[in-house]
Amino acid sequence: MFGDARAFSGPFQVCIVGAGPVGLAVALELSRLNIRTLLIDAGARRARRPRPNEPPFDVCEGENHRGDPETLGTGLGGTSRRWGGKCVEFDDIDFVKRNHIGDGNWPISHRELSPFYERARAILSCDADIDEPAALEPQGFFRSLERWTRVRDTAAANGQELHSSPHLTVALNARVHSIEFDPVASTVRKLGVSCRGHSHFISAQYFVLACGGRGNARLLLNLQAEFPELFSGKQGPLGRFYMGHLAGEIAQVQFSGSEQARSYRFYMSANGTFVRRRFQPDAQLQSELGISNIAMWPQNRDMATAVPGDTTSSLGYVLKNMNSVNRGRTEPSIAPHLWNLARNPLKSIGSAANLFHKRVLLHEPHLFVPDPHHLYRLRYHAEQIPNRESRVFLSQVRDRDGSLKLAVSFKYLTQDYHSTVLAHQALNLWLARQGVGRLVFLAGTEDLERLVAMQAKDGYHQIGVTRMSANRRDGVVDADCRVHDIANLFVAGSSVFVTSGQANPTLPAVAMAVRLAYHIRRSLCSVVPATIIRPRPPHILPPPSEIAQGLHDKT
Repeated sequence: MFGDARAFSGPFQVCIVGAGPVGLAVALELSRLNIRTLLIDAGARRARRPRPNEPPFDVCEGENHRGDPETLGTGLGGTSRRWGGKCVEFDDIDFVKRNHIGDGNWPISHRELSPFYERARAILSCDADIDEPAALEPQGFFRSLERWTRVRDTAAANGQELHSSPHLTVALNARVHSIEFDPVASTVRKLGVSCRGHSHFISAQYFVLACGGRGNARLLLNLQAEFPELFSGKQGPLGRFYMGHLAGEIAQVQFSGSEQARSYRFYMSANGTFVRRRFQPDAQLQSELGISNIAMWPQNRDMATAVPGDTTSSLGYVLKNMNSVNRGRTEPSIAPHLWNLARNPLKSIGSAANLFHKRVLLHEPHLFVPDPHHLYRLRYHAEQIPNRESRVFLSQVRDRDGSLKLAVSFKYLTQDYHSTVLAHQALNLWLARQGVGRLVFLAGTEDLERLVAMQAKDGYHQIGVTRMSANRRDGVVDADCRVHDIANLFVAGSSVFVTSGQANPTLPAVAMAVRLAYHIRRSLCSVVPATIIRPRPPHILPPPSEIAQGLHDKT
């Protein structure tokens, strides 16, 4: 059910901060386990980007880092309201100690996370009965799978359960500004919350921070400013090892025939989940070459150049730039596309019908346009190597609640660029040996690393700043995502990851959130029964105005 500020009085067994995909996953799973749960978020019913100078957001765009307006979102569903919806699992090698990766020592194996993928895919609406052989060849590259959500907004995908659960209360417009810590008992007593101009305090047995990597780190860094010995002090791991990924294009792939190209297009599973295949180096090749994990896949050629007769690309380009046309700022390159459509009226009508069917009716993530020369751009998504000097830290600027804001020093290593180029060169050799095709590089060999560096920019994935470790010297949380120095505080999300892998972090982070919910349930069951807070029967609370439209009825 949804409640207003009066919901803060509880009683609650667990309080979760952040209603993005990860926070929603923890909350939904705990409520399924009949645990009285409060989920709070700083935003309203409709998630949105942060406004300029809005507390606590202040991270500006830098050379390698995109700013808060692009990378964050507050409100129910968080950034899932505007993300692409790509869901990819981690790989076993991501959890293995690799000498060429450096500070990438997980305290768990992939096997301990894998059982929770099935539930995570259901929460994200990317569950699909896909069972095909992964390996194309015994060595080199294999064909990994990438699923896409059917409903991008995680809150909408789980709306019925969010509304009807008797064990879950959702309170919005509630911004956490402080953590009340008991240094004697090493526990969190309360959370200080600002809601509609008033201050409130939330009590619970356990607390979970799931407000994004930078949000999690910011709250803990402010707590450390008050208690400097926490988290191994200022030179400890908190806020360090900030990672994302490297993404871009440094080559095109030319397949030897249409059949090879066709196998990398999107296809739909029986339940409507879109899936596509990608090139990925296997564990043996990664170890032999000393390269990071990476995935690569073909995309349409650059549609800015009109190709005579290719009405699908021309139509797509015109629709993409329609806003500019409506404002009277016609793109210089749009005229050839309009002429291409006018010269081929029947074909243009067919392209429009096909585009409508695939993008509007089927919601295919990207329309794959066949190229007569089988030549496509090759997109990559590569692991970023852990770097202690890539970090977030407190600035000297305070928001209106008195909390210190964040500053960022986000850094890639030369090794990141070299690894990405080396993986492409290895793929080029493999394609030729298998008779699949070849790569056409977009620059000379001596300029490829520079091209990778020019495109290297992140801030979306926010990995590693509260990393997992076996001890408090090397990380912030233990193998169960519990903060080393605080008995009843947990952190959820990709900020606990030790390595970034090739995968977009949402699916693994949601799987880790489901795993955390089961750990919290076990922890609650181990508490002496007399101290357990018994959930009282739920009651409907007056909803705030932001959620009154469509969300005030208990279904």
